[in-house]
Amino acid sequence: MPSSPVAPLDALEQWLPPEVISVVERETPIPTIAQLAGAKAMEDPGLVRGDIGQIVGIDPELEVLYGPPVGLPDLRAAVADMYQRALGWTHDDTPLTAANVTICTGAAEALTLLFKCFAKDRTVGLLRGHWENYRNGVDLAGGRTVIVDVFDEAGNFTPDGLEAQIREHDVRVLVANFPCNPTGAVLDAHEMAQLAQVAERTGIIVMADEVYARLRYDGKPPETLVRYAPGHAISLSSASKEYLLPGARVGYVVSARSEVTDRVLRKLVRANTASPNVLGQKRLLSCLNADLADMRAGRPPALITRIRDEMAKRRTRLVEILERHDMSLVGRSGHAPVGTIFLMAALPSWFPRDDTAFSEEAIAAGAVSTIPGSAFGIPSSVRFSYGAMTLEALERLDSNLTAFKASFAS
Repeated sequence: MPSSPVAPLDALEQWLPPEVISVVERETPIPTIAQLAGAKAMEDPGLVRGDIGQIVGIDPELEVLYGPPVGLPDLRAAVADMYQRALGWTHDDTPLTAANVTICTGAAEALTLLFKCFAKDRTVGLLRGHWENYRNGVDLAGGRTVIVDVFDEAGNFTPDGLEAQIREHDVRVLVANFPCNPTGAVLDAHEMAQLAQVAERTGIIVMADEVYARLRYDGKPPETLVRYAPGHAISLSSASKEYLLPGARVGYVVSARSEVTDRVLRKLVRANTASPNVLGQKRLLSCLNADLADMRAGRPPALITRIRDEMAKRRTRLVEILERHDMSLVGRSGHAPVGTIFLMAALPSWFPRDDTAFSEEAIAAGAVSTIPGSAFGIPSSVRFSYGAMTLEALERLDSNLTAFKASFAS
C-alpha cells in the first residue's frame, strides 16, 4: 500500500462511492428556497410563505419547525468553540467554525453516514475491544471488517505493529475509539501524534469516535485526533454521555475540512433523516453555552466537571470490588481504565462457564447485569457499565457478588 501523496479528506472524489457523489452533486431546490425565504421573511414580514412543508398557524405554542439539515447554526458554532477550548484545537492556528461541524441524529447517524462515504468495498479496521454496532454499520455500507491490535501484551501502543497490520490487511479506514468502549483505554498526546503519523504514512481515513473524550479520569486534558491528523481524521461525538442526553438523539461530526461537514454531510443528513432533533439541539445548546461561559471566564466547566468527578468515584469503587472478587481488569495491560463509563473484567476463577453464561446467570441470580465480552471481540470477560451504578448500588454489587460466588461453592 503506497503512502498517499494527498490527504484523503483533500481528495474526496477519489473516496466517495458513485451513489454518494450523485446525492452530493444533485441540486436540491427545497432547502435552498427555504433558506432564501427564511432570510427574506426576516426582512419582510409581508412575504407569504408557500414553501414550508408543515402545518403552521393553528397553535404556535406546539409548533417545532424543521431545522437545517446540518443543524442549528448557533449549536454548530458552539460545538466548534468547545472543540477549540476543551480539546485543544491549535492546528496551524486555523480556527474551527460552524462550517466544520455537522449536527446528526446521535453519533449513530454520524457513523452510518461516514461508513456509507468511506467503507464501501473497503476493509475497515476495528480495535480488539470495540463497540459491536460498528460491524453492522460497515456491513450495511458494503464493507468488510478486520480486527487490529494497537497495544502489545505489555499494554504499549505499537505504531509500527499497527502500520504492519494496516498494510497486511489493506485497511483503508480505521475506527479509533478513544477513550474506548468497552475497555476504558485512552491514548496520551504522544500516542495520538504517533497514530496520526501512521495514518499519514498509510493514507488511511480515521473515524475518531470521541464520544467519551471529556470523560477521562487521569487528570490529562481530553484530546481529538483531528488536531493531529486534520487531513485524515474525522471526529464524531454526541450529547448522550457528556451531557446526559441520550434520548435527545443529538450527535455531531467535526472535520478540519468543511467540504466534509458543510457539503457532503449536509446532503446526506437531508437524504437520511431530513434534519436532527430541534428540541434536543436546543437542550444541548443550553448545556454547551453554560460550559463555554465557564471556560471563557477561566473556570472549569461546571456540568461536565461534576459528571466526571462522580464517574471517577464510581470507577474507583468498582475496580476495588471486582479485584476483591477475583475479576481482574481486561483491556490495556498495565494501565487502569481511565475513560468512558465502562470497563472490562475477566471471568473469575470460581465461575466455571463462559462469558455469555456469566451474564445470563448473574442476572437470574439477581446479582448484576453485564454484557458478554465476546460481543466486543474479547471473550472470557464481561463489560460493566458504571454509568447507572450509584455508590449505593456499588455496595449492593459487592454483597451480590459474594452471594453469587457462594452459590457455586455450595
